[in-house]
Amino acid sequence: MAFPDLPEPEGVDVEIRKPSRRKRVAKRPPARAVILSLLALAVVLRPWLVFGVLLVTVFVVLGVFLALGYDGFWQRAMALGRWYAARRPERAAALHARLDAFAMKWDAVLDRFPEGTVDGLYLPDFGEMAAAEARHDAALDRRFDRLRDPEA
Repeated sequence: MAFPDLPEPEGVDVEIRKPSRRKRVAKRPPARAVILSLLALAVVLRPWLVFGVLLVTVFVVLGVFLALGYDGFWQRAMALGRWYAARRPERAAALHARLDAFAMKWDAVLDRFPEGTVDGLYLPDFGEMAAAEARHDAALDRRFDRLRDPEA
C-alpha cells in the first residue's frame, strides 16, 4: 500500500511563545510575619500553654537570679551583652540604647517607693558596668605586665 502524493501544506504563520526567561518566584511571607502569626494562633488555640511557658520562664530566671545573686547575675548578663556586641556591633548598640531607656523608666517607677525598700530591684547602669569592667581589665593587664617584666 503506497501513500498518495499529497500537496505540500501551505505555510501558516503561527507564533510560538518563547518560555519566559524570568522564573516565577513564589512570594514568601517574611519570617517575622510567620512567627507572629504562629504566636497569635498559639495564644488563640492554646492559651494555657502560652501562659505556662511564660510562667516557667519567669521562675527559671528568678531561680537563676536568686542562685547567682544580684552582682553575679548582672555580671553574666553583661558578659552575654559583650559577646553579642563583639558579634553584631550595630545591633548591639541599638539594643543597648533600648535597654538603657528601659532602665531609666524602671528607675523612675522605683523612685516612687520609700528609700531603701526596693534597692534590690534597680537595674544596673550598663554603661557604667562596662566602663568599670574595662578599668579593671586595664589594671589587671598592668599588673601582669609588671609580673612578666620585673624591670619595668
